[in-house]
Amino acid sequence: MLTVSGELVRDASESSVSIVCSSTDKVGKMFQLQIPSAPGGNLLEHLLLESMGALRGGGIFAWATTAGARTLLQDPVFEDMMASSDFRLIVGTDAVTDSGAITKLREIETENPRLQTRAFLSPTPSLFHPKMAWFEHTDHLSLIVGSGNLTMGGLLSNWEAMFVARLHGDEAASVLTKIDSFIQNNAKSLLPLSDARVTAQVALNDGDERSLRVNTRNQSMRPPSRAAVDTNEVLVAEIPAAGSRWKQANFDRYNYETFFGAKVGSQRRIILRNVDSGGTIGEIESRPSVEVASMNYRFELAAATGLAYPTGSPPIGIFVRLETGQFLYQLLLPGSDGYASASTFLDTRWDGPSREKRRVRTTVADLRVIWNDSPLWAVDEALL
Repeated sequence: MLTVSGELVRDASESSVSIVCSSTDKVGKMFQLQIPSAPGGNLLEHLLLESMGALRGGGIFAWATTAGARTLLQDPVFEDMMASSDFRLIVGTDAVTDSGAITKLREIETENPRLQTRAFLSPTPSLFHPKMAWFEHTDHLSLIVGSGNLTMGGLLSNWEAMFVARLHGDEAASVLTKIDSFIQNNAKSLLPLSDARVTAQVALNDGDERSLRVNTRNQSMRPPSRAAVDTNEVLVAEIPAAGSRWKQANFDRYNYETFFGAKVGSQRRIILRNVDSGGTIGEIESRPSVEVASMNYRFELAAATGLAYPTGSPPIGIFVRLETGQFLYQLLLPGSDGYASASTFLDTRWDGPSREKRRVRTTVADLRVIWNDSPLWAVDEALL
C-alpha cells in the first residue's frame, strides 16, 4: 500500500481518489483518475478551476479536436480569464488534430487577442505527445500534467489520469523556466496556425480520430454512428416555472447528483447540446451546477431563452446522457412534436406525489417504444 503525507479524499460516488497534501507543506498536490460515465473529477473541471484568477497561463497538448477546443476555450470561465490574462497554447499535429480543429482554433484566436496558439510540427519521426497546462497566480503556479488531450474524450469521458499541483517559490520558478526553455529551443517547430505547412499536415489527419477508438472490427457492416444508443440513460422531466427565469431549470437533488453528476456543496460543470425539432444541434452549453437556499438545484437551458412559460401544462425536457460525458436534450412545449408522447410516458411511469413535477429515468430503448421518431435518436456522433 502506498502511503503519502496528507489527506486521502474519496468522492462519495467512488469516481475519483485525490491525494491532498496538508496546508503546512505550502504545496497542494492532487492525483486524479478520470473514470468514464462517473460524475465529476474530469480534466475540464480542473482546468477551469485552476484558471480562475490566473495572471497568465498556457497549455501543451499532443492533439486537439474542434469540440475539445471549443469546450475549454469558449467556456465562460476560461473566456473570463482570457479577458485580462494571456494564454499560450501549443497543439501537436502528428495525429488527430485535423483541419476543422485548426479552423476552430483560428476563429477563437481571432476573437481572443490574449490567446496565442501555435502548431507543433515535429522535426523528427518521434511522436509529439505531452499533455499539460499551467496557470500563474499571484501566490502560486498551478500545474496540471496527465494523459488527457484537448478532445472531448480527454476532457470528459476517456479513462485518464492527471496530477494537479500548486507550486510556490523556487519550485514554481523552476517549472516556468523549463517551459520557457522548451518553447524557445523549439521555436522553429512552433508555427502559426495559418502556415501552409500546418494546413498540409493536419489535412492528413482528417477523419483520424475514429482510428483511435476500440471495437473497430466489421466497421463496413455497422450502421452509421449514432450518439444516442439504446443503452444510454434518459431523464424525462417536467420543468417548473421558477418565475420569469425558467430557463434556469430546477431538478430534484437525486437526479441533480446521480443523473447529471453534480454534487451538493461543490460546483461542477456539465456539457449540454440542444437538439431542435428539425434535428439541428445547438452550440456547446458548458453549465455550472447551481444551488440556491430554497433547496433548488439548477442548470441553465439555452433552448428556453426568450420563451414564455406555457400556461396549462409544463414544458418537458428529454435529457440523454452520452458515453462521452455530454448530455443531448430536447425541450418540448405543449403542442410540439413529441410532447404528447413524453407526457403519456410520464403518466404511465410517474408514481410520486401529484404535487411534485414528474421526473422519470429510463433508457433510449424504452422511450423509443412510444417516441421512435425523436431527432435525439438520429444525432450523428461525428457532429458532437
